[in-house]
Amino acid sequence: MTHNKLSRRQFLRGSVAASAAVSMLALAGCPAPAAPAAQTGGEAAAPAPAGGEVLFWKPPHSEREADLWQPLLQKFMDENAGVTVEHQVIPWGSVDEQFTAAFAGGSPPDIFYLPDEWYPKYVSQDQIANLTDKIGAWKENYQDAAWTGATYKGSTWGAPFLGVAQGWLLNMNLFNEKGVAIPTNWEEFRAAAAALTDTDAGVYGIATPAQVTNWVVMIPLLAAGGTKLLSDDLLSVTANTEGGIAAVKALCEEIIWNDQSGTPVGATDDQMRSLSLGGQIGMTWVETSSIKAVWRQEAADLELATIPMLKLTDDGTNASWANIGFMFMAESSKDNDAAFKLLEYLATDEIQVEYVQKGVDLLPLKRGIPSLPDIDPIVEEMVSWLDEGWGVGTQISIRWREATNSLVQETQAVMSGQKTAEQALAAVVDTISPILDGE
Repeated sequence: MTHNKLSRRQFLRGSVAASAAVSMLALAGCPAPAAPAAQTGGEAAAPAPAGGEVLFWKPPHSEREADLWQPLLQKFMDENAGVTVEHQVIPWGSVDEQFTAAFAGGSPPDIFYLPDEWYPKYVSQDQIANLTDKIGAWKENYQDAAWTGATYKGSTWGAPFLGVAQGWLLNMNLFNEKGVAIPTNWEEFRAAAAALTDTDAGVYGIATPAQVTNWVVMIPLLAAGGTKLLSDDLLSVTANTEGGIAAVKALCEEIIWNDQSGTPVGATDDQMRSLSLGGQIGMTWVETSSIKAVWRQEAADLELATIPMLKLTDDGTNASWANIGFMFMAESSKDNDAAFKLLEYLATDEIQVEYVQKGVDLLPLKRGIPSLPDIDPIVEEMVSWLDEGWGVGTQISIRWREATNSLVQETQAVMSGQKTAEQALAAVVDTISPILDGE
């Protein structure tokens, strides 16, 4: 049994605790997974539909997203005469906007991918089909945590598709040039960020996490301080603890604002990408899917290493962002046989290997999928952190996005010197606590 296979299994077993409200990665021990019962998500594939059109939406996990899907979807269409699949890549920055508009306009995709943080909203709006009666028999083919993540309010809404992990990617060319060692604690992390920074030369210690999705950095940051965003019962904000304040202060206030060791807060995604791949940033928070697809292709001369978000307080932990995504069916498409046939195809072992593993270097969620022999060492290292219990992620709640949006806004205010860490987290409490209802 390889170390990575164990990591994947522990990630999937432990990533969701018994209640859907708890943090994503409890990482409890587990027995070895059994082989899948069939090559589809369920026990047997449904008969091929006579024909039909299926609209399939998916945000990208690769810059080659459309190219990766083209032969896979063509094979499906070749095997299902008369079925046509229209595939659209939806940019991450406009996922919520485009899905909301499509549902409101009565023209949603038939089958679509969404990660755990988004889907409860659409369930509450009766836009996602309840698939309990259609895919309930698939349960034994998936890791327990993956299936638990697909369960909300007692029903199953989607087929688990992939898992991700993230951490700090270190540009060792810059570290070696500056004579800086890999940090092992926050004092060293702050010193390294400062030593690597040379603003006159356009070189920065860290990539400032000031984008709209920076909760993938802030949730592990809170874990380093021994806390999380919401309570387990989803009735209160728990980020505003002594450890939470210390963690936000350490990264956002001291390193980014006081030391000015990060990229400019207003830098665009394109600017950040150019700086990172150009070797001008020492530490960048990245997802495993970008290692082979982007860094090894476009920054092949860079020597890379990786570290998690480092433990800050006694009750904190080293932390990595990790979460799960699913394939869903629109409520308006629940009687579309061709759409369900596509969902079955997307749940096959073939897709778990060809797209999830080989295509985007992420974690398959079905039992019995062996590790690839050529896994990238950086990816293997990030996944191995999950063995250690360092993975944290989404708390399945209808209020999660509102809570993370507030956290993003307030931490950006700290990074730009408008608020202290204490003021920012107090504002999150004031904004979010009144709307929490345990859902």
